[in-house]
Amino acid sequence: MHQLPDRWQKTLVCTGLLSLLVFGGLSARHAWIIYKDIPRAPCYASVYFNNMEYSADRWSGAGDITISPKEDAIYVYYKIKSPDNVTYIYNRKFEVSTEKLDTSRFLFETSNVVIFDNDTAGKNTPFMSRGMHGGLMTFNYFSDNEYYYNINNFLTGVCHVPR
Repeated sequence: MHQLPDRWQKTLVCTGLLSLLVFGGLSARHAWIIYKDIPRAPCYASVYFNNMEYSADRWSGAGDITISPKEDAIYVYYKIKSPDNVTYIYNRKFEVSTEKLDTSRFLFETSNVVIFDNDTAGKNTPFMSRGMHGGLMTFNYFSDNEYYYNINNFLTGVCHVPR
């Protein structure tokens, strides 16, 4: 049987090792990106909204949302203005249980809602909790400290993770 010259054997071994190194590096990079696809600290975002129910009345507001994957909680703080110019404070913590579907998608179900003392909304703003009682939550790595988030296609945006 014919044997390859020593130069070709060395070339094939070096090429094989180089391809293993490249493939290993790409696999490690992919694992790192998957690892970074979920915020490792609470993720903060500002939210502005307008809501019109079936009537022509417009509710508007602004606030903050904090998504804490490690704590399994979503904190929501809004200052809401009703059509009658009454201002409400909506300050709640949604304790959720999550089930990981893949690298960035979670099924979540709200197990408890904690209403903080300064919450004045009470039952006047039932539309505010829409989409927060369970469903799908998605994170996508955007940059070193920013993630796209999507909660039931109802709350979407970019949230910031402090360094």
